[in-house]
Amino acid sequence: MIGSIGEGIKNERGLVRKLKALFEEQKSTGLKRIFIHTNLATKKFRDIWSEWWKGDIPPQLEVDMIPVFEDIKGPDRVLIIGIEVKFFKGKTKSFCDGLQQILSFGLFGFDSLVLWHIFSEKVENRSIDAYVRPVKEIVEGFNLPIVYFATKLIETDKFEFFAPWEFYSSKTVDANYLLVSLRNYCNEKRNLLLDQAKVEKRKKMLKILLKIPV
Repeated sequence: MIGSIGEGIKNERGLVRKLKALFEEQKSTGLKRIFIHTNLATKKFRDIWSEWWKGDIPPQLEVDMIPVFEDIKGPDRVLIIGIEVKFFKGKTKSFCDGLQQILSFGLFGFDSLVLWHIFSEKVENRSIDAYVRPVKEIVEGFNLPIVYFATKLIETDKFEFFAPWEFYSSKTVDANYLLVSLRNYCNEKRNLLLDQAKVEKRKKMLKILLKIPV
């Protein structure tokens, strides 16, 4: 077991690395692979993009986390999720941080899109509610095709949920429960742009870059 996730974390990159190690320990979630800090602006990506589509690729193309699950619904049997992680240690970020990035990821063939706000254990629940409430109103009010997760880190490997549901006042959940919940929500809420043939082709390109069997 890894040490306390919040221990010594200075930024989101360090947090994502520790979460990857924690999630890779879970054996019964259907998780096949997990990639972190994936740069979609590499020369290989640009070359393939230019061959298929004209123009420059959009900026800010590093994806914080890409879990790959077995997919019982899709024709290619893999559920590829793009996750944008924002870590809140205090009142230094806007509640809408990450919304722009995760919506832009929809262009690149991810089956599902997740904005995940993670709060330090030191942040009070009342302050977390003030961040989470407007994001939920935006996502639900505009019916955005993204999954919004908001959790607080507790101890070494536990989470309190603030979104998509609230039960932080009653219990914590472990990493296995979180991954299963993530998979189930993403199964139900898919990237609407995949209905376009060109975005479906980009998923095939994404699989090649991640070395997932096509």
